[in-house]
Amino acid sequence: MHVAGVFGFLVAHGVSVMVTFRLRRERDPAKVNDLLQLSGSSIRAFYWSLGVLLVGGVVAGFEGHWWGKAWIWVAIALLVLTSLAMYGMARPFYRRVGVVARAVAGGSHAVSEDQLVSILRSRRPLSIAGIGFAGLAAILYLMMFKPSFGVSASAAPVVVPSGSNALQVTAANTAFTVTKLEAPASKPFQIVFDNQDPGLQHNVAIYTDSSLTQALFVGDLFTGPATRTYHVPPLPPGTYYFRCDIHPQMNGTLTAG
Repeated sequence: MHVAGVFGFLVAHGVSVMVTFRLRRERDPAKVNDLLQLSGSSIRAFYWSLGVLLVGGVVAGFEGHWWGKAWIWVAIALLVLTSLAMYGMARPFYRRVGVVARAVAGGSHAVSEDQLVSILRSRRPLSIAGIGFAGLAAILYLMMFKPSFGVSASAAPVVVPSGSNALQVTAANTAFTVTKLEAPASKPFQIVFDNQDPGLQHNVAIYTDSSLTQALFVGDLFTGPATRTYHVPPLPPGTYYFRCDIHPQMNGTLTAG
Protein backbone atom coordinates (compact mmCIF):
# COMPACT_ATOMS: atom_id res chain seq x y z
CA MET A 1 0.00 0.00 0.00
CA HIS A 2 2.83 2.37 0.86
CA VAL A 3 4.69 1.59 -2.38
CA ALA A 4 1.48 2.05 -4.39
CA GLY A 5 1.01 5.46 -2.78
CA VAL A 6 4.61 6.43 -3.59
CA PHE A 7 4.14 5.33 -7.20
CA GLY A 8 0.93 7.33 -7.59
CA PHE A 9 2.52 10.33 -5.88
CA LEU A 10 5.50 10.33 -8.25
CA VAL A 11 3.34 9.86 -11.37
CA ALA A 12 0.90 12.64 -10.42
CA HIS A 13 3.58 15.02 -9.22
CA GLY A 14 5.65 14.20 -12.29
CA VAL A 15 3.11 16.18 -14.35
CA SER A 16 3.90 19.31 -12.34
CA VAL A 17 7.62 18.65 -12.59
CA MET A 18 7.35 18.34 -16.38
CA VAL A 19 5.37 21.59 -16.56
CA THR A 20 7.96 23.31 -14.36
CA PHE A 21 10.76 22.70 -16.85
CA ARG A 22 8.61 23.10 -19.97
CA LEU A 23 7.43 26.57 -18.94
CA ARG A 24 10.99 27.88 -18.97
CA ARG A 25 11.12 27.29 -22.75
CA GLU A 26 7.57 28.37 -23.63
CA ARG A 27 6.88 31.87 -24.94
CA ASP A 28 3.30 31.57 -26.22
CA PRO A 29 1.02 32.91 -23.42
CA ALA A 30 -1.87 30.69 -24.55
CA LYS A 31 0.32 27.59 -24.25
CA VAL A 32 1.57 28.79 -20.87
CA ASN A 33 -2.04 28.84 -19.67
CA ASP A 34 -2.63 25.36 -21.13
CA LEU A 35 0.41 24.00 -19.29
CA LEU A 36 -0.73 25.52 -16.02
CA GLN A 37 -4.16 23.95 -16.45
CA LEU A 38 -2.53 20.59 -17.18
CA SER A 39 -0.53 20.86 -13.98
CA GLY A 40 -3.63 21.87 -12.02
CA SER A 41 -5.58 18.87 -13.37
CA SER A 42 -3.13 16.49 -11.65
CA ILE A 43 -3.62 18.01 -8.19
CA ARG A 44 -6.53 15.76 -7.16
CA ALA A 45 -4.60 12.58 -8.05
CA PHE A 46 -1.57 14.05 -6.29
CA TYR A 47 -3.43 14.57 -3.00
CA TRP A 48 -5.14 11.17 -3.13
CA SER A 49 -1.80 9.45 -3.71
CA LEU A 50 -0.20 11.45 -0.92
CA GLY A 51 -2.99 10.32 1.42
CA VAL A 52 -2.48 6.66 0.48
CA LEU A 53 1.27 7.10 0.91
CA LEU A 54 0.86 8.55 4.40
CA VAL A 55 -1.67 5.94 5.55
CA GLY A 56 0.53 3.14 4.21
CA GLY A 57 3.56 4.64 5.94
CA VAL A 58 1.74 4.88 9.28
CA VAL A 59 0.58 1.26 9.02
CA ALA A 60 4.10 0.15 8.04
CA GLY A 61 5.46 2.04 11.06
CA PHE A 62 3.28 -0.03 13.39
CA GLU A 63 3.95 -3.28 11.53
CA GLY A 64 7.71 -2.73 11.65
CA HIS A 65 7.70 -1.34 15.22
CA TRP A 66 9.55 1.73 13.95
CA TRP A 67 7.82 4.47 15.93
CA GLY A 68 10.49 4.21 18.60
CA LYS A 69 13.20 4.85 16.00
CA ALA A 70 14.58 8.30 15.29
CA TRP A 71 14.81 7.89 11.52
CA ILE A 72 11.06 7.64 10.92
CA TRP A 73 10.39 10.90 12.81
CA VAL A 74 13.20 12.64 10.91
CA ALA A 75 11.68 11.37 7.64
CA ILE A 76 8.25 12.73 8.60
CA ALA A 77 9.77 16.08 9.56
CA LEU A 78 11.60 16.22 6.22
CA LEU A 79 8.39 15.43 4.34
CA VAL A 80 6.49 18.20 6.13
CA LEU A 81 9.26 20.80 5.76
CA THR A 82 9.89 19.95 2.11
CA SER A 83 6.19 20.11 1.29
CA LEU A 84 5.72 23.46 3.06
CA ALA A 85 8.81 24.95 1.41
CA MET A 86 7.76 23.83 -2.08
CA TYR A 87 4.15 24.98 -1.58
CA GLY A 88 5.23 28.35 -0.19
CA MET A 89 7.57 28.98 -3.11
CA ALA A 90 5.49 27.48 -5.94
CA ARG A 91 1.98 28.75 -5.27
CA PRO A 92 2.65 32.54 -5.49
CA PHE A 93 5.06 32.09 -8.39
CA TYR A 94 2.72 30.10 -10.64
CA ARG A 95 -0.23 32.27 -9.68
CA ARG A 96 1.76 35.25 -10.93
CA VAL A 97 2.72 33.39 -14.13
CA GLY A 98 -0.95 32.58 -14.76
CA VAL A 99 -2.14 36.14 -14.19
CA VAL A 100 0.50 37.64 -16.50
CA ALA A 101 0.03 34.96 -19.20
CA ARG A 102 -3.76 35.46 -19.26
CA ALA A 103 -3.30 39.23 -19.45
CA VAL A 104 -0.88 38.98 -22.38
CA ALA A 105 -3.08 36.42 -24.16
CA GLY A 106 -6.10 38.71 -23.68
CA GLY A 107 -4.32 41.65 -25.31
CA SER A 108 -3.88 43.69 -22.11
CA HIS A 109 -1.36 46.52 -22.31
CA ALA A 110 -0.78 46.46 -18.54
CA VAL A 111 1.95 43.85 -19.04
CA SER A 112 4.23 43.03 -21.94
CA GLU A 113 5.51 39.81 -23.46
CA ASP A 114 9.00 40.77 -22.26
CA GLN A 115 7.71 40.81 -18.69
CA LEU A 116 6.19 37.34 -19.17
CA VAL A 117 9.48 36.03 -20.60
CA SER A 118 11.38 37.53 -17.68
CA ILE A 119 9.11 35.74 -15.20
CA LEU A 120 9.36 32.43 -17.07
CA ARG A 121 13.16 32.66 -17.01
CA SER A 122 13.16 32.97 -13.22
CA ARG A 123 15.29 30.47 -11.33
CA ARG A 124 12.49 29.97 -8.80
CA PRO A 125 11.25 26.73 -10.49
CA LEU A 126 14.77 25.29 -10.37
CA SER A 127 14.98 26.04 -6.65
CA ILE A 128 11.61 24.40 -6.06
CA ALA A 129 12.65 21.28 -8.00
CA GLY A 130 15.99 21.16 -6.18
CA ILE A 131 14.28 21.22 -2.79
CA GLY A 132 11.91 18.45 -3.90
CA PHE A 133 14.63 16.16 -5.24
CA ALA A 134 16.88 16.71 -2.22
CA GLY A 135 14.02 16.03 0.19
CA LEU A 136 13.01 12.86 -1.66
CA ALA A 137 16.60 11.60 -1.75
CA ALA A 138 17.02 12.22 2.00
CA ILE A 139 13.76 10.41 2.83
CA LEU A 140 14.74 7.44 0.64
CA TYR A 141 18.10 7.26 2.43
CA LEU A 142 16.37 7.19 5.81
CA MET A 143 13.94 4.46 4.70
CA MET A 144 16.66 2.27 3.22
CA PHE A 145 19.41 2.57 5.84
CA LYS A 146 17.39 3.49 8.96
CA PRO A 147 20.20 5.36 10.78
CA SER A 148 19.88 5.51 14.56
CA PHE A 149 21.25 9.09 14.95
CA GLY A 150 22.90 7.87 18.14
CA VAL A 151 19.59 7.26 19.90
CA SER A 152 20.16 3.52 20.25
CA ALA A 153 23.53 4.12 21.88
CA SER A 154 21.79 4.94 25.14
CA ALA A 155 20.28 1.49 25.37
CA ALA A 156 21.00 -0.32 28.61
CA PRO A 157 23.86 -2.84 28.42
CA VAL A 158 23.09 -6.52 28.50
CA VAL A 159 24.72 -7.91 31.63
CA VAL A 160 25.59 -11.58 31.98
CA PRO A 161 23.08 -13.12 34.41
CA SER A 162 24.47 -14.62 37.57
CA GLY A 163 25.73 -18.13 36.94
CA SER A 164 25.38 -17.82 33.15
CA ASN A 165 27.85 -16.98 30.40
CA ALA A 166 25.20 -16.28 27.78
CA LEU A 167 24.52 -12.88 26.23
CA GLN A 168 21.24 -12.01 24.51
CA VAL A 169 21.49 -10.01 21.29
CA THR A 170 18.55 -9.17 19.02
CA ALA A 171 18.48 -7.68 15.53
CA ALA A 172 15.28 -5.88 14.53
CA ASN A 173 14.64 -3.32 11.79
CA THR A 174 18.28 -3.57 10.68
CA ALA A 175 19.58 -2.53 14.10
CA PHE A 176 20.88 -4.20 17.22
CA THR A 177 18.57 -3.65 20.17
CA VAL A 178 21.66 -3.22 22.38
CA THR A 179 24.94 -1.50 21.63
CA LYS A 180 26.79 -2.40 24.84
CA LEU A 181 27.59 -5.91 25.99
CA GLU A 182 29.43 -7.22 29.05
CA ALA A 183 31.06 -10.66 29.15
CA PRO A 184 33.36 -12.49 31.57
CA ALA A 185 37.06 -12.04 30.89
CA SER A 186 39.30 -14.99 30.05
CA LYS A 187 36.34 -17.39 29.92
CA PRO A 188 34.39 -18.78 26.97
CA PHE A 189 30.85 -17.46 26.68
CA GLN A 190 27.83 -17.69 24.42
CA ILE A 191 25.89 -15.16 22.38
CA VAL A 192 22.28 -16.09 21.76
CA PHE A 193 21.56 -14.08 18.62
CA ASP A 194 17.94 -13.55 17.61
CA ASN A 195 17.63 -12.26 14.03
CA GLN A 196 14.09 -10.90 13.77
CA ASP A 197 14.48 -9.30 10.32
CA PRO A 198 12.59 -11.40 7.73
CA GLY A 199 14.67 -12.13 4.65
CA LEU A 200 17.77 -10.28 5.92
CA GLN A 201 21.11 -11.86 6.75
CA HIS A 202 22.86 -10.80 9.95
CA ASN A 203 25.64 -12.03 12.18
CA VAL A 204 27.67 -10.93 15.19
CA ALA A 205 31.42 -10.50 14.69
CA ILE A 206 33.87 -9.29 17.33
CA TYR A 207 36.96 -7.25 16.48
CA THR A 208 39.74 -5.69 18.53
CA ASP A 209 38.44 -2.23 17.61
CA SER A 210 36.51 -0.33 14.95
CA SER A 211 39.47 -0.42 12.55
CA LEU A 212 38.57 -4.09 11.94
CA THR A 213 42.24 -5.01 11.65
CA GLN A 214 41.83 -8.20 13.68
CA ALA A 215 38.77 -10.38 13.98
CA LEU A 216 38.52 -12.24 17.29
CA PHE A 217 35.28 -14.04 16.47
CA VAL A 218 33.04 -14.11 13.40
CA GLY A 219 29.59 -15.65 13.80
CA ASP A 220 27.89 -17.40 10.91
CA LEU A 221 25.56 -15.33 8.77
CA PHE A 222 21.96 -16.49 8.70
CA THR A 223 18.63 -15.21 7.42
CA GLY A 224 15.89 -14.16 9.81
CA PRO A 225 13.66 -14.76 11.47
CA ALA A 226 15.82 -17.33 13.26
CA THR A 227 18.02 -17.73 16.33
CA ARG A 228 21.58 -19.02 16.61
CA THR A 229 23.83 -19.59 19.59
CA TYR A 230 27.43 -18.54 19.05
CA HIS A 231 30.21 -20.06 21.17
CA VAL A 232 32.84 -17.37 21.67
CA PRO A 233 36.37 -18.24 22.86
CA PRO A 234 37.85 -16.51 25.93
CA LEU A 235 38.71 -12.83 25.55
CA PRO A 236 41.35 -11.02 27.64
CA PRO A 237 40.08 -8.14 29.80
CA GLY A 238 39.37 -5.10 27.65
CA THR A 239 36.87 -3.36 25.40
CA TYR A 240 36.12 -4.70 21.94
CA TYR A 241 34.04 -3.79 18.90
CA PHE A 242 31.20 -5.92 17.55
CA ARG A 243 29.11 -5.50 14.43
CA CYS A 244 27.07 -7.20 11.72
CA ASP A 245 29.36 -7.82 8.76
CA ILE A 246 26.53 -7.28 6.25
CA HIS A 247 25.21 -4.07 7.83
CA PRO A 248 28.17 -2.17 9.35
CA GLN A 249 25.84 0.45 10.83
CA MET A 250 24.79 -2.28 13.27
CA ASN A 251 27.59 -2.12 15.83
CA GLY A 252 28.49 -1.62 19.47
CA THR A 253 31.07 -2.30 22.16
CA LEU A 254 31.72 -5.45 24.19
CA THR A 255 33.54 -5.24 27.51
CA ALA A 256 35.28 -8.31 28.88
CA GLY A 257 35.87 -7.94 32.60
